[in-house]
Amino acid sequence: MVEKLTFIVLQIAVGSFHSLSARMIRIKAHGFLLSFLLLCCTSFVAAQSNDQPRVEGFAGYSVMRTNYKVERRDPFEPVIVAFSPDEARTLSGLNVSVTGYLTKGFGVTGDFSAHFKTNKIADPLGGNIETNIRVFNIVGGPQYKFRNNSRITPFARALAGVAITRAKLKVPSLNSTDSASSTDFALAIGGGLDVRVNKRVDLRVFQADYNPIFLRRGNELGFGSARADNVRFSFGVVFK
Repeated sequence: MVEKLTFIVLQIAVGSFHSLSARMIRIKAHGFLLSFLLLCCTSFVAAQSNDQPRVEGFAGYSVMRTNYKVERRDPFEPVIVAFSPDEARTLSGLNVSVTGYLTKGFGVTGDFSAHFKTNKIADPLGGNIETNIRVFNIVGGPQYKFRNNSRITPFARALAGVAITRAKLKVPSLNSTDSASSTDFALAIGGGLDVRVNKRVDLRVFQADYNPIFLRRGNELGFGSARADNVRFSFGVVFK
């Protein structure tokens, strides 16, 4: 049955060293999240002090096209099903962000996204084998909005932070559940286009980000030291 599943393979890292390393990475991720929240609060307070700088919040639907490359180093290690080795997959989810503008066009953005996908394949022993994939991005950095006299306003940004990739395998016929996760450095470089609806609301007709995730060597996902060249697309509403 393992041979039938190798088209979507994910290795489980073992050993106390990997467990300790994973805990240290999670602590760093929590620290970054705290910094992200402080940034949002600081931006909001600054925006309320006068007319400039302003603060904008975005919330919308998002899809991510993943491009994880499996590097299976030891064929005898236990594996779980998660990602196709050479096939991109589309995950759906949400994207929210807050931007505090320091000048008319230049601001600092904190961005969070979550993308999900559940796959089911037939189990030769009966029933279905289910895999749950989750990718979370927590990033922040500069954004520039090209404000003008029209209703259409483009913007560009370059964000950096962490990505948390999680996967879970359920095999009901064997009464088995296994999971793995990895927290790694990530970027979100891109931009989009906002269309003004009124003074307080814009419609973000599209936002596209190149979202590479730099997987550390020895991660629990078993990808080796590699870069996942993901792409994220979002649209929704901007509140000012």
